[in-house]
Amino acid sequence: MMDKQKQNTWEGYFAQRWFEFGKKGEEPYTRRMILTSDGQVDNYTSVNERYWQVTDDELQFLNGDHQVTTRFPLPADPLAIDKFTLIGDFVLDPSIHHQLVARHMPESLHELNDGMRQDLDDHFLQAASSTYPLDRKIKTHSHIRVAFIINCVETLPALLPLIKAVKDDNMFELKVIAVDRFYESVNVLPTLANVTKFLDKQGVPCIPVDGNYEVALRKLKLWQADFLIRQSEWDEDFPEAFHADHLDWARLIHIPYTITEKMIHPANQKEGSLLTNDYYLHVWRYFAADPLSPNEKQAVDTSFVSQDIFQPVGSMKAKMIEHATPHWPIHHGGKRVLWTAHHTITKNWFNFGTFPEIYRAMYTWTKTHQELSVLFNPHPLLREIISTEEVPGLTLQQYDDFLKQFDELPNGGVLQNTSQYGASAASDIILTDGASAFYEMQIQRKPIVALLRKDHTAFTAEGKQILEGVHVQTDISAAQRDILRLLHEPDSKLDKQIANTKAWLANDHPEYAIMQAMRGEMG
Repeated sequence: MMDKQKQNTWEGYFAQRWFEFGKKGEEPYTRRMILTSDGQVDNYTSVNERYWQVTDDELQFLNGDHQVTTRFPLPADPLAIDKFTLIGDFVLDPSIHHQLVARHMPESLHELNDGMRQDLDDHFLQAASSTYPLDRKIKTHSHIRVAFIINCVETLPALLPLIKAVKDDNMFELKVIAVDRFYESVNVLPTLANVTKFLDKQGVPCIPVDGNYEVALRKLKLWQADFLIRQSEWDEDFPEAFHADHLDWARLIHIPYTITEKMIHPANQKEGSLLTNDYYLHVWRYFAADPLSPNEKQAVDTSFVSQDIFQPVGSMKAKMIEHATPHWPIHHGGKRVLWTAHHTITKNWFNFGTFPEIYRAMYTWTKTHQELSVLFNPHPLLREIISTEEVPGLTLQQYDDFLKQFDELPNGGVLQNTSQYGASAASDIILTDGASAFYEMQIQRKPIVALLRKDHTAFTAEGKQILEGVHVQTDISAAQRDILRLLHEPDSKLDKQIANTKAWLANDHPEYAIMQAMRGEMG
């Protein structure tokens, strides 16, 4: 137990300095973190570092729920230290070590002004490197330069036709930047190796970036891309260097990794549209599968997002799903059941994931029905959610044990780190709790059993219409009975599936429409 005098000394010390904070040995997340005297973390925004406290000979960072996220052991004597570096363990992932470097707070208005001036100078230099100032020679462009920022194999098929078309067109020059995927901007999901391996297999050259993201961004600016395409709209999926605020120097294109945003309202809301995400304020064009609906137009008109950015061209992903080559990795002759599991298994997001409630029942059912071949396909973020958030009734060890045991069943298997659409094309029926899967699998004209939680985010009017193409159940036993029934009778939802997906499939090559828009912009 730390004595009160020592605690007060440390608290006073921390409240008089700026801090650099980030992973040990890497570029810091911030160089201007402030620990306020009331125990809050200021000048830096992250879900994992909202508060701070000194206790038990530790400086502790806490999240918004006041749970400890990083522990920094403190030296014995705070009075003897002027400038120091603290190394602490990240509680949510023990393999990560955080580094905190102390700097003096400005002691006068003059010093503060100098600091602000330096910040402005830094920003000016950054801006100067991202535009074409008069004192810098503009490079001659003989090609239209397009860069992709990629971090996930599973959703890459939504962009792959465009990547290949740009690569093969002599009018264009292509750069593909491959990075690890992030979770909430902090936790790193090691996806880089899988991405580079996939791209290499597709004959697409890429630039792997493993850390030093600011350097990569600076080089990308020097290359002077005309168009940037990032794989998702979520800043939290990428290192900070590739957040939207740092990409305004080029024309930012958005191509959704989903087919449509018409399915659901924003998380935990009963109205509104996902198209009002602040990311779209940065976007030059959003190439959508179909035109905005009246409800989407209304939502956009009551936000700062402009209708001008939306251009309907059809969906590359829909065409890819339609033509996916069937592949079933389980060597078993039974009827094929694909079971996909969404990652929103807690109660504070979209609330579609049902895995904690059903995995035991699915294991027993699969083991019992040896006449079936059952393939489990978890969302790429499911394991991360289990490892970083409290999930009632499910630990990370239990999840990993389940994967191993399910994969060892003679009629079971697990599909990870690859696209699911070959498996869905080869399946006889699909069980899913993912909102995207509810409509994506309709393209392949498969019977779909949709397992819904009662507390899920509300469907839009269009989403309710799309849902008519699937068999909805709220109980796993009823869903399993539906599967067994539908394996032996025609699907009554087929006509509805055809109607739901017709517009998305009307254009055989949406990528050509996107490239034509780029050509038109560049004159």
